[in-house]
Amino acid sequence: MAFRMHRRAALGAAVALVAGRPTLAQARPIRLVVPYSAGSGPDLFARQFAQGLAARLDSPVVVDNRGGATTIIGAEFVASAPADGLTLFMGTSTTFLTNPFLFRRLPYDIAKFQPISLLIRTRLALYGSPDLAADDMAGVVALAKAATNPMHYGITGRGNSTHLTGEALQIAAGISLVDVPFRGTGMMQQGLIRNDLPLAIDGIPAWLSLAAERRVKVIAVTGDTRVGALPQTPTFAEAGISDLGRQHWYGLFSPAGIPAPALARLNAATIATMQDVAPWQSLVHDGGVIETNSPEAFSAMIGEEKDIWGAIIRRVGLTLE
Repeated sequence: MAFRMHRRAALGAAVALVAGRPTLAQARPIRLVVPYSAGSGPDLFARQFAQGLAARLDSPVVVDNRGGATTIIGAEFVASAPADGLTLFMGTSTTFLTNPFLFRRLPYDIAKFQPISLLIRTRLALYGSPDLAADDMAGVVALAKAATNPMHYGITGRGNSTHLTGEALQIAAGISLVDVPFRGTGMMQQGLIRNDLPLAIDGIPAWLSLAAERRVKVIAVTGDTRVGALPQTPTFAEAGISDLGRQHWYGLFSPAGIPAPALARLNAATIATMQDVAPWQSLVHDGGVIETNSPEAFSAMIGEEKDIWGAIIRRVGLTLE
């Protein structure tokens, strides 16, 4: 099932949304800080979410793009904002699970944030070039183990989910690969299509047309189930590779200290927005998993998953400056 929410959270959300109709800051505009550039995939998702949230809060929700530095720029801004319900943050697993282990010094403290609800988990895939002498995971592992020099694989940035998934893949499969960071998906796709690069790890939607045209190979996808848009592609687990951490996610946060009634209403409005099936159908088809929860459950989940990614990062010995 692509839409997940705990029953207790659903009942609480419905009560809070109906009962708390007054004044989330008297209909003043709410700023939703998105730590990615305008026009990016996360930005498009955030804008769709902002529309639904605004309708349920009876307040305008304005997207404020503050991208760069693996979400650090946006996170730093929100951590120092007033806890008045007027500033929200579309945080990610990068912000809260991996950055604290990757950077010796961060300009934000995750304790300065109040989790509101998880929003969506996204999926990644391992792609192969057209001339790659393998069509499945077993073939890729065999090629990597037989290679005189480690095979290269493309990522969209050191320390992000594509990079850490690649590192986890090497550990789980017992192979050695060399990461090649690209500034964006488009440049990485060109490298794969031209056979300049044998492998790449990235999200799914931007690659679907290339996969349909057989201009790239899709070797495996993360997650527990196959992706609707790629029904013939196995999950890594099906292909015999486990322990790749957890799926990348986006969630809603505010500065810590937000009043309890505002927190309850924001959680209720968020759950109602994400339960509206129609806006998210294409995302789910492309591998997204809509998943909401209570602030308490979200906080507990972050603690659990932080330990998982921390163990992977420590095993790799990866640090960024």
